[in-house]
Amino acid sequence: MKIKEKLFFMIFSVIILIASGIYIIGEFYLEKFYIKSKVESLKSISDIVRDPRYIIDLDELEREENIIIYIKPFTEESIYEDLSPEEEERFKREEVAWRLRSGENIVERTRVDSYMGEYIILYTKYSKDKLLEIRTPISSITEAVAISSKHYLRLVSIVMVFGVFLALYFSKKITDPIISLKGITYEISELNFDKKFTEKRSDELGELGNSINKMGDMLEGIIFELNRANDKLKEDIEHEKKLEALRKEFVASVSHELKTPIAIIQGYAQGLSEGIASEESRDFYCNVIVEESHKIDALVKELLLISQIEAGYMESDMTGINIGMIIRKIMDKYHYEFGKYSVSYPEEDIYVTGDYKYIERVAENFIGNAFKYALPGGVVEVAAKKSEGKVRIAVKNNCNNLSEDELKEVWTPFYRGDKARSSEGTGLGLAIVKGILDNHQSDYGVKLSGDLVEFYFTLDEAEKII
Repeated sequence: MKIKEKLFFMIFSVIILIASGIYIIGEFYLEKFYIKSKVESLKSISDIVRDPRYIIDLDELEREENIIIYIKPFTEESIYEDLSPEEEERFKREEVAWRLRSGENIVERTRVDSYMGEYIILYTKYSKDKLLEIRTPISSITEAVAISSKHYLRLVSIVMVFGVFLALYFSKKITDPIISLKGITYEISELNFDKKFTEKRSDELGELGNSINKMGDMLEGIIFELNRANDKLKEDIEHEKKLEALRKEFVASVSHELKTPIAIIQGYAQGLSEGIASEESRDFYCNVIVEESHKIDALVKELLLISQIEAGYMESDMTGINIGMIIRKIMDKYHYEFGKYSVSYPEEDIYVTGDYKYIERVAENFIGNAFKYALPGGVVEVAAKKSEGKVRIAVKNNCNNLSEDELKEVWTPFYRGDKARSSEGTGLGLAIVKGILDNHQSDYGVKLSGDLVEFYFTLDEAEKII
């Protein structure tokens, strides 16, 4: 059975109990109550009639109270007058006369033959030689009781009818919010937090609804954070997988890069040791060995630098530097390439704050990659723009088949756009650049617009160096 039905039957049962109580009182106790009240009224009247301080109109009193008053001589005959033989015999046995003479009030419910009806009769001593008798018919009481019983029966019927509607109304009024809360909690269990308790209530149900709303909001926030953390974990796992793949590729690439110069050095050194080289070719053998050892040294230094960056041990000497001069110096190295592209770069001096050797490496990496990957007949553009105490250096060039996904990976250590084993470089250049720019707290990035790719970074503007 649902709570709404239980509550309806509970309220209706209480109403039935109250109505039944009203009916039982009216049916079984009302007449006794009226008789008791009438007896008390007769006693009060007798006190008033016997009190010499009151002047009473007995006829008017009889009409008002529906009673009959007798003042009789105090004899046994007067007491037993109008009583049936059975009642007279009972009175004699109970020695009513003696009790009256001692001042006792006697109330009897008896039938009087001459009046063919039942009366309540109060006997009391009026004076030394007189008896006061006050009678009231039972019929008036029974009529009142009958009328009251009918009234109570009608009242009970009305109460029962209205009780049904009240039980339905209050059961609905109380259970509707509970049903609403049940629906909300079910939606929360299904991880749907859109449904809220909106009733404006100040009772316990209102407090419960507000608590459920708060719980739903809190769970929604927790689940959102868990989902976000889960997504981040998935991204980290994917990143680690990619990084691991890049590390393996890097090891293979470095092994290849080291294998070639080491093999060359071994070969030429063996030739020198075995006297294969002639006097004229010894210098050539030595130069090759020195050149290949320089390649190995440069690769090892890059490995050490990226390790320092990743470990957080990188230290920078921040001074005012002429970034314009650094750009011109690097562009001079690629002067022989100018005929292949449309080239532009700043000719003026521009001063920024940074570590000279590291900023020079950043600029050389960006400009070198621009010339390396620019399409024939394309553009290589270097620009430096001042704005609000910052200098933004940007390097643009044409590119081919470069995607946004690839741009997201260019800063990753060991990543190379060209996966071919013979491609130049180890994939550490832009990773080192990223570490340098992070150390300089620079705003940097890469953008793709059509077939133009732009690498940029910003540095704080510095005063002119004297």
